[in-house]
Amino acid sequence: MATGSYPVAGRWRRAMSVRTLFLLLVGMVGLYVLGVSFFLAARMHPGAVLLRQDTEPVVELFALLNSRSQRLEAEVRDLQGLVSLGPPGYPAALRRLQAQLSETPDEQSTRAFTDVPEAMRTAMATADEAVARLETSALEVVSLLELGRYEAAAARMMAVNALAGEMNRHLAEAERRGLSDLVRREDELSSATGQALRAVVVWLVIGLFFLPTVLFLAYRRLGRPLRDLEEGLTQVAEGDLNVQVPVRHADEIGRLADHFNHMTAVLQERAEEQGRFAAAGELIAGVAHEVNNPLMAISAITQQRLEDNDLREDDRQDLMQILRQSRRAGKLLSGLLRFARSGSEPRAETANIGKVLSEAIDLVSYQFGVAEITLNAGIDPKLPRVYGDPARLEQVFVNLLSNAIHAVRQVAPPRTIAIASGVDADGVWLTLSDNGPGIPTTLHRRLFRPFVTTKGRQGTGLGLYISRQILRDAGGEIEADEAPEGGARFKLRLRSAGERDWLITPRDQVRPGLPATLEGVRILLVDDETALRRPIARFLTRRGAAVEEAGDGIEALERIAALDGKFDVLLADLRMPKMDGVALHEELRKRYPALADRVVFLSGDLSHLTSGSRTMQAGESTIPADRILLKPVLLEEVETRLLQVVQKAPPAA
Repeated sequence: MATGSYPVAGRWRRAMSVRTLFLLLVGMVGLYVLGVSFFLAARMHPGAVLLRQDTEPVVELFALLNSRSQRLEAEVRDLQGLVSLGPPGYPAALRRLQAQLSETPDEQSTRAFTDVPEAMRTAMATADEAVARLETSALEVVSLLELGRYEAAAARMMAVNALAGEMNRHLAEAERRGLSDLVRREDELSSATGQALRAVVVWLVIGLFFLPTVLFLAYRRLGRPLRDLEEGLTQVAEGDLNVQVPVRHADEIGRLADHFNHMTAVLQERAEEQGRFAAAGELIAGVAHEVNNPLMAISAITQQRLEDNDLREDDRQDLMQILRQSRRAGKLLSGLLRFARSGSEPRAETANIGKVLSEAIDLVSYQFGVAEITLNAGIDPKLPRVYGDPARLEQVFVNLLSNAIHAVRQVAPPRTIAIASGVDADGVWLTLSDNGPGIPTTLHRRLFRPFVTTKGRQGTGLGLYISRQILRDAGGEIEADEAPEGGARFKLRLRSAGERDWLITPRDQVRPGLPATLEGVRILLVDDETALRRPIARFLTRRGAAVEEAGDGIEALERIAALDGKFDVLLADLRMPKMDGVALHEELRKRYPALADRVVFLSGDLSHLTSGSRTMQAGESTIPADRILLKPVLLEEVETRLLQVVQKAPPAA
């Protein structure tokens, strides 16, 4: 199977369609069978019909003559008995015999004579005349007996007996000739049948000769193209997207092969794009980790400085601005990382739909000012939680917002994107509409199919398809139509989860029932970034905690061993040199299992972990999802999470 490209228009030959070819083959086979049938009928049917037409009257006449002869022979025997008795005779018996001998012949025999073949008509007529003469002679004997002339009757009776013998000879001769004619006709019919069978054999030989030719042509038109397609599909299934199949004819299979080649070309192009996207995701993940650490250090130091009561007001305002901008940068990086690694964060069964939509807007908000786009976001703050993973739902909203931004850029300002939301008996609904050029009529029915795009080479054609799959997996649905004021409108529906919320993230976290401070809590802080570790340590110390620091996992194990594991909680980075947080956690499982349950992790990238619904898998260790904080994180959130861990486990002795 070649993997290069096959020119289509230049190679296609004018050819009948597969449907026409199939009908032609069926028609040829039908004509062949019909021709053989007609030939057999033409050769054998006339002879069979003629044989039946000639045989039926002969058989019928023979039956009549035999019946008359047998009856007449019985009457002659009776007459012979009367003659032998002599006078005075039996008048009643004579009258009965006279009546029987005087019966008129059946008209059916007369009709039968006209239908008898010419070759047998003379013999049959002679036999009939013999029967008639015998009847006449027998009547003469009866008349003589009635007149009492017994001697004349006896003499005449001898002539009657002679006529009876003659009648039997004529009947036998007619029967012989009839059988001979029947045998001759059967021979003729058998000869015709043999000729027809020989002709049929010739036709069958001709058919068997042309059958391989027909099969070969059918294989060339059907078998080879189908085999090419099968081999191409096999190579695609094995991961080879460069495969191209030859387009041999301009028929249905040829068009199918052309569509296959187009599909593999699109798949190859999309695979390359997805590869670039994956590489970009890896790059974002790495950059995010490296950038999040200094951002969190800036945020932590700024928070420390803001707690200084002697700070001048203008300096405080500058520091507040630095804190806001660092948080904004961290939020943007977190959103990019979360979007690039939508499967890496802890999975939740429900989501705060308003918050997810707001975070999706934040990811694309930088484009609104540049493109002069007005966003009317009508997000109902009372929307209940919905079923679905927040990261995947955020992907849906980013796809829809990106499509809307691309659409409105094609029209002159004012450019508007509107979002509306609400709750009804069927759950939570949202609409996203724009005043762009709208959805082309030709794409309405195919809009949510794979590789359908209005962006040309700029789009993958997978965004809406994946979005619909995500929503359907969550029990929701998405539809598209024209917005009342023009442009496109997408309607989303999600199942309401009510107030159900078993997975709490730091930004949703409140502190009911927690201790006011970390007073007296012994904390081991493990992070290789000194610029980040020091401000966190100072913050925790000001909150009353006894903090010790370690630069990596090995140093942390040494400090733990020195104090025999007498720490209430560990705060550790996941990515560190020498021994990272995952390896540290596995060692704690072996040496200090109680302390392993009191570890809170910080990380700027969770891509190396495998997510579950409530846990993260790190090597052979299982880490609860609520024990991992994604940088940059507010120091108050760090404090809250540490207080949660301390509250669940008793302090170390």
